[in-house]
Amino acid sequence: MEPSQPSEIERSRSVAQIIGEALDIYQRFPLLFLTLALGVIAPYELVVLAATGEGPLASSAHQSLGVTYLLALLDLALVGPLISALHMHAVVLVSERSVPRLGEVALRGLRVLPVVAAAAIIAALGIGVGFLALIVPGVLLLLRWAVVAQVAAVENEGWQAALARSSELTRGHYRHILGLVVITVLLVAGIEAGARSLPVGAASGAASVALGIASRTVTSSFSALTLALLYFDLRARAGSPRAEAPREQPPGGVPD
Repeated sequence: MEPSQPSEIERSRSVAQIIGEALDIYQRFPLLFLTLALGVIAPYELVVLAATGEGPLASSAHQSLGVTYLLALLDLALVGPLISALHMHAVVLVSERSVPRLGEVALRGLRVLPVVAAAAIIAALGIGVGFLALIVPGVLLLLRWAVVAQVAAVENEGWQAALARSSELTRGHYRHILGLVVITVLLVAGIEAGARSLPVGAASGAASVALGIASRTVTSSFSALTLALLYFDLRARAGSPRAEAPREQPPGGVPD
């Protein structure tokens, strides 16, 4: 399906405009973004189900501390970074008024996954330590590194540069970022609460697992999409040149 002409992607937006544009992009490319997230969420949740017997909607209270930490690490190091990278490259292609192809987006996302994962892990560790230090430092680091995965995905200069660049882009815009984070968290929490409230039987049953995967696919995808638009919003506010998808290199490794 040919996309309608999108608005210039790199421009400053209010929180409401970011949410609205994320919904608009979803309307034009619903299968693309849902498939990108589902391709990560479904295998992960099925592996967790096979290993623990717990579905996505099950309470983690029944898990051992070690299992809880291991799943959190896998989520942090693989699931979140990959979804962020995939959505970021899809948005870049949308901004170029091209029709994003699933295979092309997936290849680009996988290529930058190591850098995105490293940046996300270091940022999460720093934020976690900050929350232990009277909470406020953790909140500040959360806002400072809000777009670290998005920076790592498209600017491709290493995880250290991604941390510094995210700090640069977010400086002076903490209230704006906090507003978007709060609204996104509330929307995600509402969807997850709604899914948990439905009478779908045992948490490890087929209906519950399917519903849990579906709800997490939607929330993960939407969160990644809003952060991708936040990245472009912050670039516009900083007056940075527009991000471009990395160009393919010929076999010799020398760019055209």
